[in-house]
Amino acid sequence: MKKHLKNLNKLQLISYLLLFLTAFLFNYWTPYAADDYSYMYNLGNGERITSVFQIFPSLAVHYMQYGNGRIVSHFFVMLFLMTPKIIFDVLNAFLFVFFIAFVLRITASKKSFSILLFLAVPTLFWLYMPAYGQVFLWLTGCINYMWSYLFALLFLNIYISLLRGKSLLDKKWKLILFCLFTFLFGNYSENVSFSVIFTGFLLMCVTMYQHKTIRKYLSYVFPIICGAAGYLVLLLSPSGSAKFSDNLTLSVLVKNGINLFTTYYNMCKHPLILFFILLCIAVYHKMDKNEILIAIAYLFISFVAAAMLIIASYLPERSIANSVVFLLIGIVQLLQILRRNSHLECLTLCVCIYLLISSVMAYWDGSYDIYRVHREQTARNERIENSIVSGELTIGVPIITSTTKYSCKYGLLDLNPQDSNEPFPNVYVAKYYGLNKIYVTYPDTSNK
Repeated sequence: MKKHLKNLNKLQLISYLLLFLTAFLFNYWTPYAADDYSYMYNLGNGERITSVFQIFPSLAVHYMQYGNGRIVSHFFVMLFLMTPKIIFDVLNAFLFVFFIAFVLRITASKKSFSILLFLAVPTLFWLYMPAYGQVFLWLTGCINYMWSYLFALLFLNIYISLLRGKSLLDKKWKLILFCLFTFLFGNYSENVSFSVIFTGFLLMCVTMYQHKTIRKYLSYVFPIICGAAGYLVLLLSPSGSAKFSDNLTLSVLVKNGINLFTTYYNMCKHPLILFFILLCIAVYHKMDKNEILIAIAYLFISFVAAAMLIIASYLPERSIANSVVFLLIGIVQLLQILRRNSHLECLTLCVCIYLLISSVMAYWDGSYDIYRVHREQTARNERIENSIVSGELTIGVPIITSTTKYSCKYGLLDLNPQDSNEPFPNVYVAKYYGLNKIYVTYPDTSNK
């Protein structure tokens, strides 16, 4: 780490710092929403979670009766929901910067740092990631999605480095720690964990084939086995298996498949076109075969992660983000490959410039929407606090909506408009503020 920091020049440090400050500001402006409120409370007895020890009984109920078996990710969700939100805001901003830096690192060419490419990577995600606010800013969403991408790259780095001729598990203690990590990662996400672990296995097989030996790389099988074991813990949870069992009829699978790949195509058609154009250029110019294979591996992960959603009970946009993110990393991989050719470097710079220019209005609209939602949430919080001070514990508030995918309110249920004692998330929102009941009010339009 110290060696890496020494190699950073002033331009890189300034770039990373500005990215961190921007990510922190967006995180700070993103309020709690939807599932955040319910995960604050023990699913067993309904008490507010205030210590780490209270998390485990709630996780046990969650594993057996609710959710999808993601013990590891939901542990982190409950952990950070019992701390001041500013802690998560800082940590998540740091992890976002680390994620961008690691994307550049794992796809790295031997060329020097390019400020245009550095800016183009987060721009790719800003432009093409569906439900951006849910995936990168919303607390529950970040931990379940963005963090899984970071852990996926940490896993893939081992097998990509192996294909590149570098062994990162050369010590027994490293292998043991990595096996523990892969077990936890296997439990982290249904489609990300499976698709990434399976792709790591394929990359290991390709390495064995290229070097005509199995014994030398046999130790790399153990992390794959541990990852598969963690995934089985997730997949075989009573809550998760019950949820999927209703979807295993042929007619439902066909219908889900058509809807899924129609959605995938509509969301990914422009990145897919860019990917295959860059891939054809790299193949035509006979660039490094292993590096091209790595780019194709990211595309394969994207397809597998999408295909696994066929058995999902519902398909929110953030689920497709799992596929989109690896497609975009594949594009970065191809840009890095083309940078190695002095005649093609100009092409990569042109792509980066195009992305930056085309994103100006998206950055403006998205930033403003994130801030506007923050401002409306702050005003609503003040209204609730004033009502509590005056002794009014049953109050009505307006729904906060989002106009772009960049706010976490986009696609999430802010408040349930039904006037009932049980709608999600009203009951948990009321408990969070110390109210008896919270309901939705609408603006008076009778005079218009």
